[in-house]
Amino acid sequence: MKYRHELCLAVALLSVLSCKAQADSFHEALIGGKISGEVRNTYVGGSQSDARNGAAALNNSNVLGSALSLTYETGAYQGLKAVVGLQSGHDWGMQDDEQATIAGGEDDSRVSISSTDLLVAYLEYAVDKSLTDTRVRIGRQKIVTPLLMSSGEFPMQDSFDAVVIENHDLPGTQLRMMAVNRWNKRYGEDSNDTFVEDDLQYHNPVYSLYLTNNSISGLTVEAQWLSNRNDDPVGDPPAAVRTADKYDSGFLGLTYKIPDSSWILGAKALTANYDKLPDTGYWGVKAQTTVKGVLLHLGYTSMDDDGNFPGSIGHVPMFRSYKTGFIDEIFAGLETTSLRVGYGFGLPGANFNLIYSGWRQSDKGIAVSGRNLDGGYEAGVDLQYQFQRIKGLKGRLRTSYMDFDRPDVDKDDFLYTRVLLNYSF
Repeated sequence: MKYRHELCLAVALLSVLSCKAQADSFHEALIGGKISGEVRNTYVGGSQSDARNGAAALNNSNVLGSALSLTYETGAYQGLKAVVGLQSGHDWGMQDDEQATIAGGEDDSRVSISSTDLLVAYLEYAVDKSLTDTRVRIGRQKIVTPLLMSSGEFPMQDSFDAVVIENHDLPGTQLRMMAVNRWNKRYGEDSNDTFVEDDLQYHNPVYSLYLTNNSISGLTVEAQWLSNRNDDPVGDPPAAVRTADKYDSGFLGLTYKIPDSSWILGAKALTANYDKLPDTGYWGVKAQTTVKGVLLHLGYTSMDDDGNFPGSIGHVPMFRSYKTGFIDEIFAGLETTSLRVGYGFGLPGANFNLIYSGWRQSDKGIAVSGRNLDGGYEAGVDLQYQFQRIKGLKGRLRTSYMDFDRPDVDKDDFLYTRVLLNYSF
């Protein structure tokens, strides 16, 4: 069977819980369980640009894909519960050419996935709170942290086989310790036979420690350390994690809301220390306020010349971004200045944003990163709506015009649109 080992894992998790409890207690745990799910639909459309190292995988795309995920969570018995979830994707076949966009066709393989796989399958144990406020998860699970995270941008999602220990004993503090030995990619075993990505089984576990603290009024502190001791690639392009080299990465983010005002200030710093490659990293600052219902957000990031930042392990180049556009801020030698203006127009559940990002990139950064974004910009709109009469239904429309300022090619501009309509239950 194609997914025999995943199905065996799911059955084993439920079996473990049944062995822990007496028959009647296990029955009560099953009755007390709940089913949840989500229907995810994504359309992407991009014009064709000759500036291929700028537009990259967004170029010349025309794809519609959907996915259904179903998850069952048992009730707890003496702090122990099991969670099992499946997902199945469907490609609606809108693309004229089955080749991936980066090869010149219309198929964006992140969307056109026809595959069924095991999304999550884990045991969770909550320790008696009189002893410690600690939870332990073992098995296949989704993880969301700045340096290690499951992607939720497209219909199908990825997950990790991991042990995660989460603790809340310190006031205003969440501490997570993670050991990951497998990355289960959203592609499953097939993506229309045009773009296949095998899951990654790590020879050495990837370890990470994540902390968030808000014990000081108005201040949120996030910090993370991640250690990769594998010589083989552990992550996703376009960042340098595809290069086979061990590295340690770090993240520090500060967000401060000034009392009695709408001002929010932020700063972040990231580092990546390699064994053989040049070390790299970047920093950024942001400021945000609201004036008469209009949100104003300004951000700036500066990336080192020596290499791309390795990003977040998973299909997410950088989760804690200061911009809302499509071009990532992680490329070597890149300075990104971003602006966002938002307004709700008095519509409950609505969020309308105008966005802009301007780029400056050093010559060394262009040579090292393989991307030339110097002098270019991205301008667009980001519209989000949470439907009020249909609980769980939400939509998002993002469209951007990009000018890569490339006099060496005939067509250096680009228009890209991504539409999401998701329903959770």
